[in-house]
Amino acid sequence: MKPSPKSEPTGAAVPRGSPLVVGAAALFASGVFSQFLGLLTLIVTARLLTPTDFGVIAYFVIAVALLEIAQRAISMTLIRQPEVTEAHLNTVFTMQLLLGTSAAGLIWISAPLMGFLGLPALTELIPALCLIAIVSSLKSTRFPLLERDLRFGFVAGEEAISRITYTLFAVCLAWFWRDFWAIVAANFLTQVARVIWSFSVAPMRPRLTLRCWHDCIDVSSWSLGAQITQFLTTNMPQIIIGATLGLADAGIFRIGFRLVSLFTSQVIGPLERVIYPGLASISRTQGNDREAFEQANAILLGIIIPVSVGMALVANHLIVVVAGYEWLAASQVIWVLAPLKAIETLQANVRSASYVQGDTKRLCLRNSILLVVTTILVLLGSNYGFVGAILGSGAASLFAIGLALVMAKDFGTGGLLTPILMAWRTFAAAIAMVTAVLIVSSAYGSGDAIGWAYDSAEDLPLLRIRFAVKVIVGVFTYIATHLLLWQLSGRPKGFESLTLELASKLRNRIVARVS
Repeated sequence: MKPSPKSEPTGAAVPRGSPLVVGAAALFASGVFSQFLGLLTLIVTARLLTPTDFGVIAYFVIAVALLEIAQRAISMTLIRQPEVTEAHLNTVFTMQLLLGTSAAGLIWISAPLMGFLGLPALTELIPALCLIAIVSSLKSTRFPLLERDLRFGFVAGEEAISRITYTLFAVCLAWFWRDFWAIVAANFLTQVARVIWSFSVAPMRPRLTLRCWHDCIDVSSWSLGAQITQFLTTNMPQIIIGATLGLADAGIFRIGFRLVSLFTSQVIGPLERVIYPGLASISRTQGNDREAFEQANAILLGIIIPVSVGMALVANHLIVVVAGYEWLAASQVIWVLAPLKAIETLQANVRSASYVQGDTKRLCLRNSILLVVTTILVLLGSNYGFVGAILGSGAASLFAIGLALVMAKDFGTGGLLTPILMAWRTFAAAIAMVTAVLIVSSAYGSGDAIGWAYDSAEDLPLLRIRFAVKVIVGVFTYIATHLLLWQLSGRPKGFESLTLELASKLRNRIVARVS
């Protein structure tokens, strides 16, 4: 059977700048909307559930996300295939189903392991995880072809639908149940919504076959290994803290790390779904993706650095306003990890470039090394309590940044520090922002030190005012400094020009519709 016309690559160098910019804008807007709902969910559930509940939730969410990543790794093979036939679609669907049922079986027989690890409370989650493992394997395999063709509106729709479903049910059920089962049920219903959406926008009649397994297995096996090891590396601190320090500390760490990831990795997630198909398209049609790779690095850092650094500057305020006084210890997680995780987002482009070049074996080995180093550092740090575990996680993040820069050197056109140097205006503007916010903080006097205004809930109005002032000063300083440095540099092509181009297109579209 011949491939669908939409799946066939053209030999001409089709300009992809506009679809990529529009796609990035759609998914970024969807990501911002999703993070807003995620923040809303966190605000409500943190006041309804206990740290121990959040410790249980941490392990459950890790297991669910691991299942999603495994399924995603299999379906990504369709994006890289030169030609996609119905046989490829059915083969990938069969592989998804086999993975889902196998995962459910492994989860079912893992019950004794929970007691061995000193986490018997997690045994209750096993039936729900088995059901979610099977449901998540039923997504339409025609859906990834929409990403392949750079039709990211449907992907943005999936992100929005799933987040709305999760927020609605998590908040409502947590309000009535007041325990971790609210999050379990919300996750299951979110998986059902994803399956329904995938078949509604990309309908197909799947058949069970492994006819094209050889085309998929070479890429998907190493890709799956790379995805799993990367995911385990990210979540290993949380796993170790729960096993060594207790579920309550794991819950506190989750609150802080959740806020960090809301503004770093989870913002990058939707953009990464643009980067990989975009680089793959450029590689197929033009054969030169190095410049696109370096521009993507600059864009990611330009978005993530100010948000994460600013979040660290107001961590105390953020935790109290968002979660409440009882979660104040989570601010330590933000101080240490937010700036590091921002720079660590360079790994997103490295992963995408590795997939495009088919170098997933090297990526898997790199992630495996990082997993071992992270485990050792966090275990050593946990011997010194909660703060030690956080510092161990920060040291592991520094190691990850070094590995990302080493691999980025192979995909770009410059040296080891090129991804950092290309974004020098971003880092300079971030330093200016930090300076301005610290000056504002010093104007408050010694009362702005750690622990101020935390004696009672009556101090919350003053806290909100100071929080708002710091945010406004930081945002204005960062944007003004960035634009000034760009102007003094002769307006080079980069993050600023792409942002202004996008703003101009949006303005023209709005004016055209109004007129």
